[in-house]
Amino acid sequence: MKKEKKAFVKIFEKLSAFLFLFMLISFISFNFAFKKANAATLRILAADALPKPIMEIGKIFKKEHPGVHIYYDFLGAGVLKGDIEEGAPADMFLSANGKFQRQLEKKSFLNSYKIFAYDYLAAATPINNPGNVTEKNLIKKLMDKNVSLTTSSPHSDPAGDYTWAMFRRINKKYPGAFKIITGHADHLLDAALVMPILASGNTDLGILYTSQLLELQKTGAKINIIKIPAKYNTHAKFTVSILNQSKHKALDKDFEKLLFSSRGKKILKYWGFTPAK
Repeated sequence: MKKEKKAFVKIFEKLSAFLFLFMLISFISFNFAFKKANAATLRILAADALPKPIMEIGKIFKKEHPGVHIYYDFLGAGVLKGDIEEGAPADMFLSANGKFQRQLEKKSFLNSYKIFAYDYLAAATPINNPGNVTEKNLIKKLMDKNVSLTTSSPHSDPAGDYTWAMFRRINKKYPGAFKIITGHADHLLDAALVMPILASGNTDLGILYTSQLLELQKTGAKINIIKIPAKYNTHAKFTVSILNQSKHKALDKDFEKLLFSSRGKKILKYWGFTPAK
């Protein structure tokens, strides 16, 4: 009888341990699923020149905000502005200019915006430089129809808008240059599409932000970077805004604070930007 009682106790103990373990696992799984279902997702729409620094800053942000997810959408700022106007879910908008921010502000999509970084345009060629482009003959080569030229579109991308503004400045010194240059330039939807074409050597000359060209070099692309004279160049302004539709204003402000912090500025500088003071 004692043996049977001991055996029963052992079975009861095993069942109790199993039941406890089952309940513990169920509780942890439920708690994890509940947290995952209720975790905040910060949706950041940003210009296509910004993936490297913004995602790097985002990693720091996520460490400081456990459980928060970040959804990124990197495209031409003009395309993103259109997406916001059409109702795309978004919390923050990082543009390569202030024009699109102002347009959204007029339509009550945001209340204000800030400049967080600056950049300049630069020209680049494949490493073998088939067009024999140099800093001294750059203007001449821009007008040479035998030198293939690739830029981003002035209609959808701030980089293209800045580039066309540069061509207009050139035109003031060399009348007719704007029509010649834009007449043979191949302009793509956004600057990010120019990068692989330049890196693969499928264009003689490309114009992008300096930060994008430095990024190409850092990731192994064989290119020559050519400075554009200051009198023709454009000081690109990168701006950030918190959208009125955002349901995560506190998180937005924390991300913005990190963007302007010494850590954020260090990352921006590493990737070729000049952080705003």
